[in-house]
Amino acid sequence: MNKSSKKHIAKAHDHFFRMVMADKRVAQAFFATHLPEDVKNKVDLNCLELQPSTYIDDMRSEAIADMLYRTTISGHEAFLYLVVDHQSQPDELMPFRILKYICNIIDQHLKNTEHRKIPLILPMVVYHGKQRWLYSTDIRDLVDAPRELVDTHFLKDFMLLDLNQIDDAVLKQNTWLGIVELTLKHIFARDMLPYLHDIIALIKQLNGANSKTFAETVLTYILDRGELSDKESFLKLVKTELPTDIGDKIMSIAEQLKAEGMQQGMQQGMQQGMQQGMQHGIQLEKVEIAKMLLAENMEIAFIERITGLSQAAIREIKNKQH
Repeated sequence: MNKSSKKHIAKAHDHFFRMVMADKRVAQAFFATHLPEDVKNKVDLNCLELQPSTYIDDMRSEAIADMLYRTTISGHEAFLYLVVDHQSQPDELMPFRILKYICNIIDQHLKNTEHRKIPLILPMVVYHGKQRWLYSTDIRDLVDAPRELVDTHFLKDFMLLDLNQIDDAVLKQNTWLGIVELTLKHIFARDMLPYLHDIIALIKQLNGANSKTFAETVLTYILDRGELSDKESFLKLVKTELPTDIGDKIMSIAEQLKAEGMQQGMQQGMQQGMQQGMQHGIQLEKVEIAKMLLAENMEIAFIERITGLSQAAIREIKNKQH
């Protein structure tokens, strides 16, 4: 049988099942018959509401159909998810596919609502292939790991490491990791300068391959993303406490970041100026751009390169502003 014929047959199966299960009486009878007893005792089948979307997004979409019903379980919004497998042979990976489809449902639900809670979704697969279903329906059986670890950790509570709850003295007990964790813990502090002494003290203990690159990466991250009340003190600390080559590299990076910041400020200033110009129907000229850059405390040499005005002309504009 060619691919086109298989696709046509799958569509026929799909069309038939969707048509009959769209009848609320059939859907109610189906779930009343096949749902587990503990669910049947709590679900309200009278308020079944068929949802219009499909949540299958993989290669087997031609051979699988799905139907999602909204209902309530013990007064809470919930969904009964029906997947119909039209393949003649069972799919060993079906537990994983079901998990993926459920995640698609949850993702769409969160996008369509303002809820921050996830609804209960109960999946059920209808299989009517020629061969008997012999594979497991438990996704844990697909995991290639010791079963005791799978049962304990797979799809369980994730392990949370909240660095804010760990004392700095504990973090400093490990040199390489301590540098990383101290940096991450304090990167959003109002001023990271007080924490730099501990970080640099650990950096001085580094030895072995990639020590220099590691130190430069950490210090660059702090310089770029940390709040520093006095960057000159930071640079002085790096220059005096760390090897010369590291200090020189960080100084170079600091100059680069400063230049990038100036460029970004210039672009923002020009964008703001152009917006103002559009609002008033006036095209800003070089002098107006220079005024805006001066207001942003840009250096005269930098404004000269941007506008083409002479430094003398820029100083004259600056004096008039004052």
